[in-house]
Amino acid sequence: MVFEQSCRQCAVRGTALCAALPDADLLGLAGHGTHRRLARGETLVRAGDMAMPCANIQRGLMKICQTNPAGQEVIVGLLWPGDFVGAPFLGPAEAGHDIVALTPVTLCQFPARVMERVLTDNPAMEHALLARTMAELARARARLGSLARATALARVAGFLVETAQRSGAGDGETIAAIDLPLSRGEMADLLGLTIETVSRQMSKLKQAGVIGLPGGRRVVIQDPDALAEAAEDLI
Repeated sequence: MVFEQSCRQCAVRGTALCAALPDADLLGLAGHGTHRRLARGETLVRAGDMAMPCANIQRGLMKICQTNPAGQEVIVGLLWPGDFVGAPFLGPAEAGHDIVALTPVTLCQFPARVMERVLTDNPAMEHALLARTMAELARARARLGSLARATALARVAGFLVETAQRSGAGDGETIAAIDLPLSRGEMADLLGLTIETVSRQMSKLKQAGVIGLPGGRRVVIQDPDALAEAAEDLI
């Protein structure tokens, strides 16, 4: 019944970590899961916490952030629907970052010991977690390289491309509309720019006909090819 009511209706059944489990094995995991809802701005994990929850993000967006010595928040990454939160097999270890809801968030959360047992018993799921971890490491390295080598325009364009891809907007070849998950100030933090620079680059893309800015955080990608090309611009 748990599987019928929850897992079959899960919006990220095909993209979350547990997609690697066949239905029969998923039923056992689902019996230990609990749904958790976070309001915008609510914190799931605080830096220094010793117990990191294991969870799949079903709906909403979260930010991974830390506080620098000056007391300012620095955003170092985003978590999207289908992403996994947790650090199974590490045992007691301090969390290095805060994880905070950017929007209302729904999670499917599991006890760490249960997740560890399921991963051990299901090599396909364990391999899927390793693949996700390596992919995230590659994205983090690429982001660091971008901050060092990419122009301000490329950083902003790259963020728009990634947002469109992660939000499932369009196919990368046609006009698509996206809602930015971050404010201009938060984008500036993530991209290593100032708010003014982010705004200038957005205006430049708009004037070139690459994007439209109808208002708020809405962005219409009018020329996907030109946006992708702009994301490759190096210093």
